[in-house]
Amino acid sequence: MAAGKWVEGVSRTSIGRFGGMHEDAVPYNNGYLTASATATRVYLELDYERVVELGHYQVPRDFSLKTDTSWVAARYTFQTGDGKPHSVLTRSVLFPGFHHRIRSGLFEYYWRIKNYGATDLVLPLKGGFRHVHGTSGYDRKRDGDLARPWVLFYFSDSGMPFDYPMQLTFDRHPERIEVWTHEYLKIHFRTKNATVVQVHPFGAERLDKGRTARWKAGLPEELLKKLDFWAAAALAYPAGCREDFRVDERRGVVQIRNQFRCLESKSEWGVKPIHLAPLPPVLANARHEGYPVKVKGRLLTELCPTFFGWYEAVKGRSIEYEIPLSRFRGHTLAPVTVRNSPEADAVTTKLTEYLEAGDYLTFGGDDHYDAECSLDSLHDLRTMAWSAWSIPEDRREHVFRLLTRGLKNFDEDDFLEFETPVTGTKWARHKTIFDYRGVIDYDMEWYNGMNLAGLWAYDYYGPEGEGLRLARKHWPLIRKIFAYFKAYTDWALGVAWTCCRGEGCWLDGVNYAYEGLLGFAALARKLGKTKDAEWGDYLAAKTEAFVWHAWQGGGYFRRFFPQGEVEPLVVSGWHEGRPARYGRPAGWSCGVLSYLVREVLVLLEDLHKEQVLKDAMLSFAGNFPDWRRDPYGYGKGTGYPGSDPRRTIHHYSLDPRLMVCALVLDEPLASLMDVGVTLTAPVLECCLVSCAPKLLVPRDARFLGAAWDTAARTLTVQLAGKGKFTLGFAHSEEPTCVGAKVLKKDVTEGRVFYTVKLDGETEVTFQF
Repeated sequence: MAAGKWVEGVSRTSIGRFGGMHEDAVPYNNGYLTASATATRVYLELDYERVVELGHYQVPRDFSLKTDTSWVAARYTFQTGDGKPHSVLTRSVLFPGFHHRIRSGLFEYYWRIKNYGATDLVLPLKGGFRHVHGTSGYDRKRDGDLARPWVLFYFSDSGMPFDYPMQLTFDRHPERIEVWTHEYLKIHFRTKNATVVQVHPFGAERLDKGRTARWKAGLPEELLKKLDFWAAAALAYPAGCREDFRVDERRGVVQIRNQFRCLESKSEWGVKPIHLAPLPPVLANARHEGYPVKVKGRLLTELCPTFFGWYEAVKGRSIEYEIPLSRFRGHTLAPVTVRNSPEADAVTTKLTEYLEAGDYLTFGGDDHYDAECSLDSLHDLRTMAWSAWSIPEDRREHVFRLLTRGLKNFDEDDFLEFETPVTGTKWARHKTIFDYRGVIDYDMEWYNGMNLAGLWAYDYYGPEGEGLRLARKHWPLIRKIFAYFKAYTDWALGVAWTCCRGEGCWLDGVNYAYEGLLGFAALARKLGKTKDAEWGDYLAAKTEAFVWHAWQGGGYFRRFFPQGEVEPLVVSGWHEGRPARYGRPAGWSCGVLSYLVREVLVLLEDLHKEQVLKDAMLSFAGNFPDWRRDPYGYGKGTGYPGSDPRRTIHHYSLDPRLMVCALVLDEPLASLMDVGVTLTAPVLECCLVSCAPKLLVPRDARFLGAAWDTAARTLTVQLAGKGKFTLGFAHSEEPTCVGAKVLKKDVTEGRVFYTVKLDGETEVTFQF
């Protein structure tokens, strides 16, 4: 299918970081590219507790305020106490600074913390650049006109722990700049209407004060060019963004177009505005790291660092780029039955016993487990439906009855519905999530992603027709579960926030979203819901780029936001108003690996992370030497009264590591089984899958089983469908013979795919 018409994407449905669960739960502060801010305060969050004040926008004492938000900006309209217009302040995630439209002829700013005010001021006068103390100010009658539409404040002698230069750009000539008692800045204009843009010309980079102190002898030429560039760009401040997308299935890409609405000013200096159409910073970084982000036009690169990645842009009012459809859009890692292996037979016996017992150590995230709850049944299906294809066929029906115990309750009454502020997007989440804590607004990308993945797994692996009938009956509800991702996707990150308020975005939840979005798209295709399927493809493609970058992008964050000796092996936590955190998965919790997100496990091999994971595993074993022999000895405290701490131990600590050892590190089966506690079905299935070549089966066909014969070295897969389908292998040796007519063979790094024709139920055997 070729690319169709452009469709408006998340700009129509998302409030990004500027909303909440509902209108009365929207925070007053937000994070931007280079600082956090409220309507008046600007500050840096160094970590959870330490804050550096960057100043306050001064407004009249008895002011009134009207706030408007979109998915990329907050606009604050101030009036004086007697109702006269004062100013309009726009804070946007599309630019490294903030835009002030003055209606009173006066711009006021102050630094509340003593000795945190600017100590240095650079004035570009007609006779040359003049460096003065920050309190000396400027007088047009005394000093003459500014030769350029900006001044530069910096902090080399202040009490700040580093320098964070602030450039103020103008569209009108200021008459006077006054600084009182180091802290109060007043800029007077001849006319009431003027524009002041507060720019951080070095982005989010924290400069050494020794470096900026040398500017007293003269500004470097490259810095002057930088300041002139930002002054011109500030004349066309991007304040709004419409995002359109279209899926080109034939080429395997999603095309995305961002069109920007700018606040434009006419410069009294005759400076022509530079319109910048920025690329989302996460994609800018991913592109540097080798991800195939293709941008139409000439990209201005590395303009400045932000909390989320490089600020890069093309000149103009719009940018078009394309990213690949997810590499797992059409395929999933298959379960296998292993034959002629006594070791594997023992694993299969344990797996069968575990599944038939029905007493599962599942942890869906909220501490309590109830097999009669639809939330927990969907998670059971997500993690164990595939396992049923590795046990004897006559046991399978009983197991699926156990896995689906809670689905009798899956309906609208089982979910809470919300409406996103401003956009009105309606979305739903299960009513039991952390219900003992009230109505919480975080981790919904985790739960809703798991829900969608479970629904897909029920259809793909479950009894024929059951899952699809459930999906068809409740598709309006399923669309609302999916709508969380439409409601809270962020422009800079490209994925939905962990919290409805923005604030944080955790890799484990993004991994579950990744899996769920792929499942939603596949279900929609099967139901003939083309528009829904394309939305799933669009968001899954953005999410895959994010996950890929998380494992590749640590070097950027270490360069600009170092965390001491911590190794930047994976970026695990993004924050709305401060740099992302990185590290190595060697602590008790390995949430970055997530629990049985098969796409991530294969992706880690695609990224050649085997040695990184081996090193992390050795470090973990050094910290927790009995992690296999006595994993429950490292238990965490319980959360929900009566909850079973074994669930969190399996979910966060034990099982994901065993899955990595099996599927990524190729640990021998005997070693994998040498654990001092009962192994869960998801781990046992990973052990069986590790015995065979990693088979990727088509999502759009019907899966009817796969068997690996260790003696004959053959892998036989049964599928049902009509037409051409591809199946193949990931990070495995290439078959020597294929027992079916191969219409096409494709070999890429880490993959070999075969296109075959299915005519109803079809068996394909691969010889190794």
